[in-house]
Amino acid sequence: MKKISVYILKELIVPFFMSLGVILFLFILNIVMKMMTSFAGKGIEIAVILEFFYLSMGWILALAVPMSVLIATLMAYGRLAQDNEWSVMQSGGISVYQVLTPALIVGGMLSCGMMYFHNNILPEMNHRNKVLKQSIKRKKPLAVIEPGIFVSDIPGYVLKVEEVDNEKNLLGGVVIIESNKSAKYSRTITAKTGAITYGEGRYHLTLNNGEIANLDTKKPEGYQKGTFDKMIISIVDKGVDFAVKENDYYGDREKSVDSLRAKIGRLKKRKASQNRIASVEVELYKKFALSFACLVMVMVGAPLGLMSGRSGLGASASLSILVFTIYWFFLLSGEDLGDRGKLDPLLAMWNANFLIGGFGLFLIYQTSKGTKISFGFIKDYWFKIIKLFKKK
Repeated sequence: MKKISVYILKELIVPFFMSLGVILFLFILNIVMKMMTSFAGKGIEIAVILEFFYLSMGWILALAVPMSVLIATLMAYGRLAQDNEWSVMQSGGISVYQVLTPALIVGGMLSCGMMYFHNNILPEMNHRNKVLKQSIKRKKPLAVIEPGIFVSDIPGYVLKVEEVDNEKNLLGGVVIIESNKSAKYSRTITAKTGAITYGEGRYHLTLNNGEIANLDTKKPEGYQKGTFDKMIISIVDKGVDFAVKENDYYGDREKSVDSLRAKIGRLKKRKASQNRIASVEVELYKKFALSFACLVMVMVGAPLGLMSGRSGLGASASLSILVFTIYWFFLLSGEDLGDRGKLDPLLAMWNANFLIGGFGLFLIYQTSKGTKISFGFIKDYWFKIIKLFKKK
């Protein structure tokens, strides 16, 4: 049995690292496509861009590792079934539980490793990533402004521009909406041209040839409108300048388990709202739930691989996307319900693990009975759909 366990572990290693590499590449490519439009040609140093991508690897790994575990177990155990090795093992008196034990042990070890990652490494990476993005906004305010898109990165204001000249630091077709709900007047400012800079803890907006409209929110008939040749708006920003180390504020996603537990204790002592306490508890339980996703994916992937007998990357990736999509749907739904106080935070964050893990236990039981599954029905239904459209 020891040789079989070593053999299975070897079968898991290559698919895991191969799928991890592919998933990381796809995530990074997605970030490059989204962010390079904001970074390219806007004077941001290469070192800052590389640091941004490095810090983004934190949340990418949190998603990529469980998904890679699922793909690896599907491929490894699918190959055992496809090459009839699983049938030979069964004829030799080896049970499904013995065959799954090596993968379950590895899944448990990875879950413990991911727990350390979620508690000690990811929070600091999230914090530095947030501060870096804030620093980019302050040092290069135009980096977050895209033509024709409303942005709310400037505190208290929503900004939209039609043209951006990064070389001359000029804006064209400027529309500014004051978003302060407590203000007496709702103010909208338009200008033909403008510029934005940051310094000494303030955003400085210089607007030229424009109009300003004030609307009394309590008296709509009290509408006022005026024009100006030049206007300068100075907006205080509570953050710091381009220095990551000086920002000491940590959000809930940037704290360790001990810090979150201490915060929950302080909130309860101050008798804070139940929703506020629940939102912090959700972040606490999320660390454990996402960490143990590796073990849950083994519980689903291994029996699915034995039952389907599919070992190819395409088939394994398709199955893993389906399973992970379901898992992620219940995780995000639970997080939303937990944040709003509609569901107990512990159940909200563990419901996906309970559901997928319970399904995995059912599959393990079915595998022990020799049950096989086939995905040929997908092809049959696909041809039926094509035939139906051809008739129409």
